[in-house]
Amino acid sequence: MRPIASRRLLWLGIASVAAAFVIAASRPAAAQVAVDGGVFGVDGTASVGAALSLQIFKTPVLPLAVDVTAAAPLDGHGFAATADGRFQLGATTVGVGIGGGNLAQTNHYGVIYEGILAQQLIPHLAVEGRLYFGPSRPSSIFAGLRLSI
Repeated sequence: MRPIASRRLLWLGIASVAAAFVIAASRPAAAQVAVDGGVFGVDGTASVGAALSLQIFKTPVLPLAVDVTAAAPLDGHGFAATADGRFQLGATTVGVGIGGGNLAQTNHYGVIYEGILAQQLIPHLAVEGRLYFGPSRPSSIFAGLRLSI
């Protein structure tokens, strides 16, 4: 291939990738996977924590979605695995979840209930708070940033 033709091909490839990024960025966020990083408050102590959510269902008409989420503080104070129903009204999301785990009580597994409140900052990024009620009723709080991919 001649040098001029290969440069044109290179620029065509760069332009195609740039156009794809512009088109993807201009569409509204349709998250399939979300990663949360923040702070857990468990048993009166604070520690860094994380959550990973996978959207398994989204209604085509209503702003309603169902996620499965795994969350844990990184200091070993338990974990939670929940199914979350999320309702989005503008930039605000409210939700509830139910699942299992042992947040706030090591070696005591049971049903965990969850409340969710989030506020979108920019597309794909939100501030999110979660309140977990553990098996023996002490609550755990998670506050952090949610990055939707």
